[in-house]
Amino acid sequence: MIHIAVCDDNEVILKKLACLIEKEFNKYTSDINIKRFHSGLLLLTEHNVRPFDILFLDIDMPKVSGFDIAKILRSSFSNSFIIFVTSHSELVYESMDFQPFHFIRKNCEISLENSIIEITSKLIRHMKQNEKIILEDDISGRKTVFIRDIIYIESDRHYVRFYVIKNIEPIKMRINISECERNFKDYDFIKIHRKYCINMRFLSFFDSKNDEIILKTDEHKYRLPM
Repeated sequence: MIHIAVCDDNEVILKKLACLIEKEFNKYTSDINIKRFHSGLLLLTEHNVRPFDILFLDIDMPKVSGFDIAKILRSSFSNSFIIFVTSHSELVYESMDFQPFHFIRKNCEISLENSIIEITSKLIRHMKQNEKIILEDDISGRKTVFIRDIIYIESDRHYVRFYVIKNIEPIKMRINISECERNFKDYDFIKIHRKYCINMRFLSFFDSKNDEIILKTDEHKYRLPM
């Protein structure tokens, strides 16, 4: 079950947002629960009982603003996805302090509906990466890893090597790269070369001069041929 909170002190916008969000998520899953709040305080009270996975927050609200809610969530190390909604474009940069997943401008030329369509698609892909899988080889044995921690997959004849964050050595499994491409295509992995599938969340940039793709984690940089 995906728990979603929508908070806006404008009842018209609140209803419209909630309806659009429900419509888009239903294209991917019916296992959702959307709750509307016209007060940041009410949202926080409910979040303390049953944390929300995704929060759409109006920034400019009386008493408890969207920034206030985000600050409380981040100070408690919450991993909830935060999407700010506002008509004040100048607040975009200030919002970055709270690591928002996205930012919706109420008065943007792009319609509210188009913004929700784009954001929902991205959210679904990111949430899928939070799933776990079991990888197994003769050296490491069975290891449970988050899909989001797999940086890239490299073909090695009848085997592949999974390069995983915080693993010194790759995990080698007897499977071919084409099977990996099929198995991981719904998790934002793409095949960039006959030997490599990459996790798009680590894509840094394309080096067209050297025909390479650069992947980056907090600790390492990887160069792979295209």
